[in-house]
Amino acid sequence: MTDTGYSLASLLARRLPRRMTDVLAESFSDIYVLTHPGQARAVDSNLAWIWAQAEREGPPPRARATYRTFGRAVRDFLAHDRAGADGAPRVVLADGTEDALARARASGRGTVLVSGHFGPWERALQWLASELGGVDALAAPHRFAAVERFFVRRRAAFGVRTLCDTRPVQTALQNLKKGGWIAALADRPRRSGPAPRGAEDAIVPLDCGPLFLARRAGALVLPGVSRFTSDGGYEVRLDDPFSLDPDRGGITLPEARGRLQRLFDDHVRMYPTQWFAWGQERRARSAVR
Repeated sequence: MTDTGYSLASLLARRLPRRMTDVLAESFSDIYVLTHPGQARAVDSNLAWIWAQAEREGPPPRARATYRTFGRAVRDFLAHDRAGADGAPRVVLADGTEDALARARASGRGTVLVSGHFGPWERALQWLASELGGVDALAAPHRFAAVERFFVRRRAAFGVRTLCDTRPVQTALQNLKKGGWIAALADRPRRSGPAPRGAEDAIVPLDCGPLFLARRAGALVLPGVSRFTSDGGYEVRLDDPFSLDPDRGGITLPEARGRLQRLFDDHVRMYPTQWFAWGQERRARSAVR
């Protein structure tokens, strides 16, 4: 889809009744599953593996449920209106989230929010930006420059500044050293290679880049996840913030990785159709080992 297509979709999502856009989002998601059987089989395999690992009873969910949830996440991102005319779903905070956010803010240090493609991640980031008065985001650029410009503008309208200059990591590092906040998704590693020791049976593959960034900047790490709730709202969960400075009460990089792994894996076991990992082939291989 081009930027023109996204702009038109956003206009329709904001103007049409929510029930109608629900139907449209589900229909487009179902069509995608039918026209991309290979990807659907990979997602089916992932879901079956996660379901078995979590020892859940009954048949596992199918790819159709995951793509429908993803369609809703995109629809909600496109439909959000600054004036609140879309009847935006309410945001609820999991136990401990307010305290975790307060501790990170009170520290006065730069903070890296580390999350993944879980449920309404774009809207959860907009919520954080509303709490902080703005936040920077490190995000992989879209394939087409025009589409990337659309997403940059759309995020910026709600206080999320996408770092997309020629040196985004260096810019993030500078901002963190000044006490700024950076959001990064860590569930799609950019480099291939052997899995860290003990991670063979992990569900979510992790990119440790955000942890390296926080350590280099002397910043805190604030792990977080989000999900759709059964009543149509959103839930945001933030874990306890930590630093990567063992000599000053922080934890080591392997310990930090382990904390993220447990948080993300537990979240995916509980809400497997709300993790948008397309075609994770290593998951499919793990399912038949």
